[in-house]
Amino acid sequence: SYHEVPGDGVPESAPGAGRYGVEVSQLVAQFAWLRENGFHPVSLEDIVQARGGGKPLPPKAVLLTFDDGHADFYTRVYPVLKLFGYPAVIALVGSWMDSPAGTQVDYDEQRLPREAFLSWDQVREMAASGLVEVASHSYALHRGVTGNPQRNQQPAAIARIHDPLTRRYEDDAAYLARVRDDLLRNARLIERETGKAPRAMVWPYGRYNGATQRIARELGMPLMLTLEGGLNASDAPFDRIRRVIVEFNPDLGAF
Repeated sequence: SYHEVPGDGVPESAPGAGRYGVEVSQLVAQFAWLRENGFHPVSLEDIVQARGGGKPLPPKAVLLTFDDGHADFYTRVYPVLKLFGYPAVIALVGSWMDSPAGTQVDYDEQRLPREAFLSWDQVREMAASGLVEVASHSYALHRGVTGNPQRNQQPAAIARIHDPLTRRYEDDAAYLARVRDDLLRNARLIERETGKAPRAMVWPYGRYNGATQRIARELGMPLMLTLEGGLNASDAPFDRIRRVIVEFNPDLGAF
């Protein structure tokens, strides 16, 4: 699981160079290490076909995923994927993609220009290449909501919103409707812009529950990616795919 891929030598305080930023030279080194050590990046389709009795996965198969739809995926990651011939998954947040050019995007309480994220033209080009599959990362659940009387912020996909005025929590019906409307809206947006509805749901912050899983399945997204670490065995459930976050711009030894 990757996120931002800034250029080399970007100051640590710069957007995209924080905890989840991996410099492009480190990314190239990591891809080369995978290749030289017998790892084989595969696509979601490869995994689905293998699980369904089709062509088995190669030994040491690995799935490369990139969350949030940063513009550097097109400018820095996509050329590297083409160079290595590696497939990948991108997870897009619809509300960020929908923001008009020249506006600001609220990226986890950080104001970023809309241009810091992919354009739909770029997404369509990459999807048409066959190397990149587009997954949903929700329409507007990649944020915190007020989850209790103390006004703590909790992940929007799993928290019942607490209203400080009425001192009441969102009831089950309202919560389920909010999540369903969000996931449906993003799925329709991706289908409209790319011609293909997403079949994979990448949970914001890796947070989900049984209700959100059920909604995703009902909306045609049986593949669900978490942020629970570890290997995915051949019988691992499709609705709880584990991912290892690459963070703190690790050098090759740490990787």
